[in-house]
Amino acid sequence: MATKTTINFDDEMEAALAELVELDGTKTLAIKRSLLGEVQRRRRRQAMLGLIAAWEDEQGPIDQKHLDWADQVLDRQGVDR
Repeated sequence: MATKTTINFDDEMEAALAELVELDGTKTLAIKRSLLGEVQRRRRRQAMLGLIAAWEDEQGPIDQKHLDWADQVLDRQGVDR
């Protein structure tokens, strides 16, 4: 079942949408792909947090040495945190 939603964009959102339209071709595709991509990103994040919590339940808390190492790896890879 298809539904229609109206969204009001400010200038920043319009600029972001224009950037996405360059990649996806139309506003509709840009919005749909962005929405689906964000849902997938959030699901992966929640799954990772669940995995970490389960691991810590079995193995104990991750120590600071390993957290520092992980931060260095993420920094080298340019991952936003």
